Amino acid sequence: MRSFEGQHSDNVAIKRTREQKQRQVAQLKEQLATLKAHAAPAIREALVKRIAELDAELRQPPKPEREGRERDRDDAPRPPRRESRASVYRSDDTGPGATSAAAAASAAFASPRRRS
Repeated sequence: MRSFEGQHSDNVAIKRTREQKQRQVAQLKEQLATLKAHAAPAIREALVKRIAELDAELRQPPKPEREGRERDRDDAPRPPRRESRASVYRSDDTGPGATSAAAAASAAFASPRRRS
């Protein structure tokens, strides 16, 4: 039973790399070879079917790598995402109307009755 509908594990195919598929084909072939003679024919058919599906996927040429990600990753460090701004909480900020962090915090959190 699912904890909620639309959960990620609902009908989502497991994505495997080419190497993982090759390892799975080898494992399935080994399992097929070690099946006992009295094993159910449905198990044998399921293994043969899955091996054939994986072999068909592996015969297809691999997808080309996406440009821009792998190539640029090692070349240079990434630029900052946005300009850095002065922190509103630092006491060493200067400028018009700059106050210390302690004074700003005490004014912000003071009771309305005690403000003068």
